[in-house]
Amino acid sequence: MTPLATAPWAKTAFGIDCSERNPIIVKATKTRRSLNFENIDETTLATVPASAVIADCLLQKESFTRWLTAPIASAQKAEKVFPSLLDIQLPFSVEDCEYTLLQTRPTTDRTGTRGLVAGARTVDIEKRLTVLSALGVNPHLLDQEGLALWTQSLEESPFVKGGSELRIVLYLSTERVTLSIGQNSEFLGAHTMRQLDADQIHRILKSYFPAPPPLTQWFITGPQAILPESGESPLDSLTKRWPGPMKMTREPPTFLARALATRALTPGPIRCNLRTGRFLHPALEQRQAKRPYQWAIASLMAGLLLCTINMAWIIFGAYRAADIQKKLHALATEITGSPHGIPAGQELLASRRAIETETLAMEPFLAATDTPITPTLKTLLLVAHKEGISIETLSMSRKNRVIQGFAPKWTQAEAACRHLNNQGWVATLERKDSPPGEERVAFIIGLERSHEKK
Repeated sequence: MTPLATAPWAKTAFGIDCSERNPIIVKATKTRRSLNFENIDETTLATVPASAVIADCLLQKESFTRWLTAPIASAQKAEKVFPSLLDIQLPFSVEDCEYTLLQTRPTTDRTGTRGLVAGARTVDIEKRLTVLSALGVNPHLLDQEGLALWTQSLEESPFVKGGSELRIVLYLSTERVTLSIGQNSEFLGAHTMRQLDADQIHRILKSYFPAPPPLTQWFITGPQAILPESGESPLDSLTKRWPGPMKMTREPPTFLARALATRALTPGPIRCNLRTGRFLHPALEQRQAKRPYQWAIASLMAGLLLCTINMAWIIFGAYRAADIQKKLHALATEITGSPHGIPAGQELLASRRAIETETLAMEPFLAATDTPITPTLKTLLLVAHKEGISIETLSMSRKNRVIQGFAPKWTQAEAACRHLNNQGWVATLERKDSPPGEERVAFIIGLERSHEKK
């Protein structure tokens, strides 16, 4: 996840580069998709709106950046170890400085965790705030110079995969030279010196890269930025040792001020504010004090919203249930033919009973239409004539038929039964006692439709 801006609530930021005798100030205004920059003079800072912040930085000589490596794969556990590792690396006690962990990432072999830390001694922070106060500036944010130079170079000239592996941002002013070094899109470190010294820069780069990479990308910026014009320039000497294109950034004098304003307003990597702890700006301290109440209000509003949605859903559900019940009652009334006497919740039962009653009353009609009487009667009479049997009574319903009669011999009754089975019926033959004086055999044949006829 991309870290937030150092002042995400602000709409305007004033970035200040106090390296020269006259401060370089850039006003950045946040729009929907970009930042609009404007160069202004220091008199504008006399009236800073509440929605704006002033961003300055601790110079590289006043602050530090360190990559720490903990032999712990878990980043959460490694964060607890980093303060002890930082204390070992610093020439002063870690309790005497303000520091912040900006980034963590696994080591190459995935067995440890690397962390980028930025910080400054409390005495250097005090001195910096005193100098700025003498200029009439009370910054809300104190960024770190080397980090600001690096991220702004990526902002204005994004890293291109397959391009130069090593990138060097060289900030030049009358007071100092600052070097910000990175590989691909990762910040490696920053260094400073009083004046441009090609041999010293060469030694610094050799500490990172024993052998120069195939291509080095140089970015020259700052109030005194100038590209080499002859072979005697220190910059020209550097490009011979570390070959690669050397280009000037856009509007070099305001580059650092733009970087500070950009980092204050927009999210991005390794954002930093070292004015924390007892140095925290009063306006930010008030904002932090309000934060628990803001969270409480936000939670309350979220709870009220959920309650409102829940109530709306309950009301909608009740409305839908009432509408369905109304339609169901109307349908049951249509089926039963009676608008009265159907209790709520009994619509299905009343409809089922009405349908069963109606079906029973329609039984004779259904029997006549489902299995016509005339063809069936014709079949029975033909079988009786063929086998020489006489039919005394014939009962026909929708589901079955019953034939009672007499046959000269029992075998003729059996033959008639077989014929009916062949006609698609399930015929059952039973013997019946004959009346006194009757020589013929009495029988009963029950007929049901076979499954194919149903």
